[in-house]
Amino acid sequence: MKIIITLLCSLLTISAWGQKTYLLRQNYPTGNRYNFSFISDQLINQKISGKSINSTQTIETDYTFDIAEGRNGDKDIKVTYNRSFMKSTAMGNALTLSSDDQDSTKKNPLRSIKGASFYMTVTPNGGIKTVAGIDKMLDNMSARMSKDTSQVKQIKNALSKQFSNEVVKQTMESSFKIYPDKAVKIGDSWSVDTKMQMSMPIETITQYTLKEVKDNVAILGVKGTLISKGDFQVMGNKMETDLKGTNSGETSIDIKTGVVLNSHLRIELYGKMKSMGQDIDFEMQGINKIIGKEVN
Repeated sequence: MKIIITLLCSLLTISAWGQKTYLLRQNYPTGNRYNFSFISDQLINQKISGKSINSTQTIETDYTFDIAEGRNGDKDIKVTYNRSFMKSTAMGNALTLSSDDQDSTKKNPLRSIKGASFYMTVTPNGGIKTVAGIDKMLDNMSARMSKDTSQVKQIKNALSKQFSNEVVKQTMESSFKIYPDKAVKIGDSWSVDTKMQMSMPIETITQYTLKEVKDNVAILGVKGTLISKGDFQVMGNKMETDLKGTNSGETSIDIKTGVVLNSHLRIELYGKMKSMGQDIDFEMQGINKIIGKEVN
């Protein structure tokens, strides 16, 4: 009888453990500070009129998040750019730009981003409710790049295409809007629809699966689809895209705070583009990484 009771208790314990649920959400503690590093490596192949053009691109951006007030789960965050780096190679030519290079005699659009900041309000599911301070940030960045009033205006107009409220909102949501709308257990999946602004607009539909929990860290499997279909401008030229692709990998988040500790995603995008009447076969393979940590 004791053996039977012991077995029953063990089975009940295993069953209860198997059904354990976890509430995964943005829960950044007010007053805390976090550093996030974003790294994107891309290999791009384009074929135009039978000629192949291969290029590579690396983009790195480091931010600090200062967590201010929170209301009903929403958190007001001051976002500061610590560093921005870009390296692009194509047809034997290379271009490298870094915010760490503060030589004012060089043309370097990244120089003024170091120390720039804006504010955003993040919801518990990682969505961005509001973005504020972008216009002031662009004024400061433009003023640092030139003392000529007319040039400052031109610089701000150019920057506003890259740092508009909507572009910033999409950029942040594509990385942080990842949480389910209810508690989940290991094996559960949920889908999130976001937009991602690279050089072209991309809509992503991503399925996340809670794979395991270890030492209060949740490991999420990531698998999704990408679609880019429509028009956009590059250096004054109209581009048309009809692309599709996938993203897959893993993301680790701290269960208590919801902070993304590590994310490693493989991106593939392929299809047709058109520019100035020319058809372009387009393929891209890339790796996107995020590393997050609390700092004093």
